Amino acid sequence: MAAELGGLAWPARVQIWDAALAAVRGYFREAGLREVSTPVRVPAVAVEPFIEPIAAPPGLLATSPELAMKRLLVRGSGPIFQIAHVFRRAEVGDRHSEEFHLVEWYRLGADLDPLLADVEALVARVFAATGTNGHVPKTWQRARFGDVVTATCGARLRGDEGPDALVAALPPALAAEVVAALVPAAGADPAARTLMAWTAFFTAWSDMFFETWLKGHEGTHLVDFPAPLAALAVTDPERPWLARRAECHVGGLEIANGYVELRDADEQRRRFAAVNELRRAHGSAALPIDDEFLTELPGLPPCAGIALGLDRLITLAACRTRLADVSLALAGG
Repeated sequence: MAAELGGLAWPARVQIWDAALAAVRGYFREAGLREVSTPVRVPAVAVEPFIEPIAAPPGLLATSPELAMKRLLVRGSGPIFQIAHVFRRAEVGDRHSEEFHLVEWYRLGADLDPLLADVEALVARVFAATGTNGHVPKTWQRARFGDVVTATCGARLRGDEGPDALVAALPPALAAEVVAALVPAAGADPAARTLMAWTAFFTAWSDMFFETWLKGHEGTHLVDFPAPLAALAVTDPERPWLARRAECHVGGLEIANGYVELRDADEQRRRFAAVNELRRAHGSAALPIDDEFLTELPGLPPCAGIALGLDRLITLAACRTRLADVSLALAGG
């Protein structure tokens, strides 16, 4: 889909946001999900390697509504959705902003399949509702992480390789990126080093190979992530070297990330601790761990959840290249 240059006029921006918000709410209400609104200021956020929260004493501005929404699910909310304002420090660029909108939703007893169908339907609804020149993807494909890695750089990965095995399996340019990332992690425990290795690989591979590969496909769901990149997802009970996580891309741009949700508090605490070790190795402060969330996590019903970047979706629908081209943010506001 060809992108146009320049920002929309203000009346057009208001019109497109009104149409998109109505389309999102209409879709989920038809599907039987309830809308919620959780706090913007929180005591702690999900601990992630390169997402930096913004301080809002005595807490932080939410980087995602994920933890709060899961606690509502524990309390019997049933399937829910939210259009949330979220904040991430130093995310600045044509397709990044320190404040943006996440559409996040959870289905009970679900696998990833219904969520990926939701993403496809939402993309079509928003594109249609906005009445702009965006072209809805005619085709969506599901691509396995390992298959795309092999197709793009030749590496054959199972998904549970430790740092040494991962480096040995990669072509020289990617291997060098992983080795360099491990230098400051010499004293880290094995779980943290494995996370660091796979995180460095995923970042470098995306920049060198995956972004180019995506441009040849209209809509892509990347599935079967390696277990070290599970984040808040479960691993596959029959293939524990893989995580039940998916990323959704339209026109080469990531718009959504979803999980079959982990409900093991001890495992989630171990993962958060490993991420904090990675953060410290890279010179970032460790983040507080939300103990109240972890205390309640075993009560989470079986569910799957996904978050979609609404600003990016509207930008694509409007055939624009920058979030600023459709943003309702006022200068100095």
